[in-house]
Amino acid sequence: MNYWRMQLHPDDSANAGLYANQSIAAGFIGLDFATDVGDLLSDAHQEILSTQKDYVDFAKNMEVGDKVLIIVHHFPFAVVTVTSDYNYIRRTEPELGVWFRHFRRVEDAIYYSDFHTNAKSWEQYIMTDTISILRDPESKSYRLIEEMSNQT
Repeated sequence: MNYWRMQLHPDDSANAGLYANQSIAAGFIGLDFATDVGDLLSDAHQEILSTQKDYVDFAKNMEVGDKVLIIVHHFPFAVVTVTSDYNYIRRTEPELGVWFRHFRRVEDAIYYSDFHTNAKSWEQYIMTDTISILRDPESKSYRLIEEMSNQT
C-alpha cells in the first residue's frame, strides 16, 4: 500500500473546498489537463508538460487500497482509500458528479475536521503540485495519514 497527497480542483482554487467536497461525496478523486491528453495508460502522456508528469503516476502507479490525503488550501481535508483502477473518459458528464476525465473511485473518507475540531490550531501542509506519492514515512503528510487511519 502506498500513501499519496492530492488536491482536487480544476484551475479554480477559489472553489477548492467545494470541488473536494463534491468529489469525495460522489466517491471519486481525479485530475485533468487544460486540453485533453487522452488516456494516461496510452502513449498520450508523452505530450503533457514536464511539470505534470506526476499525473501519470495517478494512472500507472496508484493501486486499489492506497490511501490519499486530500489537501485544500494547504490544509488537510480528508484521507480516502482507493477502490478502483484508473479510469479515463473523453467527455465528462455532470451526472457522474466529477469534473475530471482521469479518475478513480474512493471510499472510507476520514475527515480531518472530525478529529481536529479547532481550525485555528490547524497546521499547514504546503502543496504546490496536484499529486505526489509519499515515500518518506517521517514526512508530515505520511504521518498524518497513519494517524487518521488509526483513529477509525
